[in-house]
Amino acid sequence: MSNQETMQTQPSLTTTEIMTILLGCEQTLRFVQASPNYKQIEASSRFSTSNDLRLGDAIQALLEIHEAILDIEFYSQIEGETYPINNSKSA
Repeated sequence: MSNQETMQTQPSLTTTEIMTILLGCEQTLRFVQASPNYKQIEASSRFSTSNDLRLGDAIQALLEIHEAILDIEFYSQIEGETYPINNSKSA
């Protein structure tokens, strides 16, 4: 399958949809992080990741991505520029 065929089959998301998905992922991860079972797992001396990452790091990354998108939207409105992440379905 060529890159062009792959691009045509991938879904096109609006900025609002992207933001909703990111915030939903963040809330889901917070829910998991707060569960007693997960707290036990993460507290285990055997719990290890290749970069010493924890679930809180993933949550923080999602928040930073969300904030970066908001910044782009804010500055694009001020500067009158159009970025490919606008809310139109053709983006």
